[in-house]
Amino acid sequence: MTKPVALRAAMTRAMSQERTRSRTREQLRGWSPRKAKDVSSSTDSRRSATSRSSSKESKEDEIIHYDWAAGQVLNARYRLESLSGDGTFGRVCLATDLVDRREVAIKIIRDVRRYQENAKVEAKILAEVAREDHRGKYHCCLMFDTFTHDSRFFCLVFEPLGSSLYDVIKKNHFRGLWLSDVQRVAKQSLKALKFLHGRLQLTHTDLKAENILFVERGAGIVSYFPREDFWEASTGNNARGHPYYRPTRADIKLIDFGNATFANEHHSSIINTRQYRGPEVVMELGWDHKSDIWSIGCILMELYTGELLFGTHDNLEHLALMEKILRARLPQDMLLRTTSEVRRNYLRWKNPHHGGELELNWPGGASCSSESHVAMQKKLPELVRRRRVDEQLMDFVQKLLEFRPSNRPSAEGALSHDFLSLKIDDSDERI
Repeated sequence: MTKPVALRAAMTRAMSQERTRSRTREQLRGWSPRKAKDVSSSTDSRRSATSRSSSKESKEDEIIHYDWAAGQVLNARYRLESLSGDGTFGRVCLATDLVDRREVAIKIIRDVRRYQENAKVEAKILAEVAREDHRGKYHCCLMFDTFTHDSRFFCLVFEPLGSSLYDVIKKNHFRGLWLSDVQRVAKQSLKALKFLHGRLQLTHTDLKAENILFVERGAGIVSYFPREDFWEASTGNNARGHPYYRPTRADIKLIDFGNATFANEHHSSIINTRQYRGPEVVMELGWDHKSDIWSIGCILMELYTGELLFGTHDNLEHLALMEKILRARLPQDMLLRTTSEVRRNYLRWKNPHHGGELELNWPGGASCSSESHVAMQKKLPELVRRRRVDEQLMDFVQKLLEFRPSNRPSAEGALSHDFLSLKIDDSDERI
């Protein structure tokens, strides 16, 4: 089959799969780098808990959590009340602090050495955060205490928080948030980054919809999605008949500081969960706190559309999506700073015999399915309504998603954008 014919066939398949994209999201999510292991390709960390491989790592990845029970008292202080959730690294239980008479959330890390080491790194970082922000006014989760239970289970004690941004989007069948809620999340996330980047010289490095939690813990209020018609036309999905739960208040806090890096620490080459990675990270050019700004831009569009902005697991495809969605070529000075390996894998000389420029090896280096995936992707202006507030959001996101990190605003600078000062009323929300 020739490539044009194969491409048409692939595009036809892609169109028939438009209505199943929410399932694909689950396959695209879930992996994030850990300091204990620097990897160059994204793989799904949600492995089977029933694996019986004889290798040490496979045994460690058999998910065996602490066997909790309601009424248990840990560290002679915390009475376990209920299970909040399980994850790869451990489980979270809600508990009563018998000393301070308040509810807390306890993250009980599995008895696996590398997970315990990662948790202790996070605890040290969170202690720094708490020291500088003991009242929690800068929208970072507060850690109250740490201890080791039964000489095996390292525990971190936090303030209890609500659902993640991603959980709310998923619960609402991948419809986005109200614009005023997107605005509030943007403001508070950037205030958190202003504090982290400025006061602590700390880059989070793993910002994503899963790592921003609402403060309110309720189910939300049954409401409606004001961009329903636009969302249906844009995505090809239909969620009518399914309730829409709007957060009671869109106040948020950042969580998961296990990968956070201080400015004077070693910077690993790969950071971020794949879909929130800036071009400087993908091309291994080095990174700084502006990588967090790129991630926030990706998150805000995800909150608006309900979909990942860059849904991919492949570096070349990722860079091609950036150029397509943002309607710009990657800067020549960035391409020229890449290593020979990056050039070999993803780039080509435009006019090799005439001292030409570098460009993506696209679509020549791509598979038909990858080429069709990028071809089907809409450009940024096509993802938003032609309304004043929506277009202000798009302008804001475009500035956060500048290819050159030096051209992105700082967190403090981003807070002065017009979108964040708009008064958004119901007429702005509805079509």
